Amino acid sequence: MAKRFRFRLDTLLKVRRLREREAKRKVAAKRAEIARLDRLDQQTAQEISRSQAALRQSQQQGSLDLETLVRGRAWIGYLRKTTIERQTLRAALVKELEQFQSEWRQARIQMRILEKLRQRRWDEYVRQRKRREQAEADELAQQLQVRGRDSRPPYVGKASAAAGETVVAGA
Repeated sequence: MAKRFRFRLDTLLKVRRLREREAKRKVAAKRAEIARLDRLDQQTAQEISRSQAALRQSQQQGSLDLETLVRGRAWIGYLRKTTIERQTLRAALVKELEQFQSEWRQARIQMRILEKLRQRRWDEYVRQRKRREQAEADELAQQLQVRGRDSRPPYVGKASAAAGETVVAGA
């Protein structure tokens, strides 16, 4: 019975797969965080538009007092300030994302190297196994052929049969 395929670096391959999966998870988490900031920026932009529209409407109706105007403008200023802070944070997150993507690419490369090595070793194992099986089949066929010759009755030809001689085939 042929020995089973065993890749000696399987444990290392598993570790590299885990590293690649962890790096991929970090990239996804960072992308989700950036997307969350983008959604907050969109919501803030909508809130700024609503606040400005409400101030304009109040101003057009003539029912706008100075205190409401100051409060409204302060609120819009605060929203713009938070948007700028989020943009700064987003820029830092994008830099982190680029770093995580680089780490993910490296982890993927390291994992793929071992996977290709494993595949080459598997292919070699299959070739050797087929070669052994073919050699065994050839040897078995040769043995059967030799046994078949030994167990065959000798050939007796017409001329020799009259003389009482036996002629072996192939002799």
